[in-house]
Amino acid sequence: MTLYRFNRQAAFATFLIVLNTIYASQIPELGIPFAKGGEPGPAFLPVALCLFIYVAGLRILFTSMTAVITEDAPERSDTVPRLAQVGPLVVLGLTVLYLIAFPWIGYFASTAFYALLMSLFFNYESSGSLTDAAWKSVLTGIAITAFGWLFFVQLFGLFLPVWGG
Repeated sequence: MTLYRFNRQAAFATFLIVLNTIYASQIPELGIPFAKGGEPGPAFLPVALCLFIYVAGLRILFTSMTAVITEDAPERSDTVPRLAQVGPLVVLGLTVLYLIAFPWIGYFASTAFYALLMSLFFNYESSGSLTDAAWKSVLTGIAITAFGWLFFVQLFGLFLPVWGG
């Protein structure tokens, strides 16, 4: 028998969309996204982030709601059994740890560690090979940390705690 159901991924996507809507409701207080001269204003990044989360959340929701699930093949990762069941909890847990660690250990350590672990989780889920996932995750962690530093500090001139508070 073929089933279409509201599964864990759909619930997680709905949760993200609701939280994003709450966050987006505060953006009008920041003003317009672009300041005079076309430079990004204080609302630029929050608007960009909200749009990204809406697109990603709606994509996850649509994909999970239209996926055909049969009774003999329940919802799970294609390569690592049961990973899809804990995925949203892992992502949420790593994000909470990142938010706690950021002011204490600074941008570089917390962001590199967070990007490495998130990338390791998703690379391992897609490949099923821990060795393959590990080297890709190290490169991803370094790239995201360096790009973030260049983007926020060099482009926007924002202060990020370097090695801790």
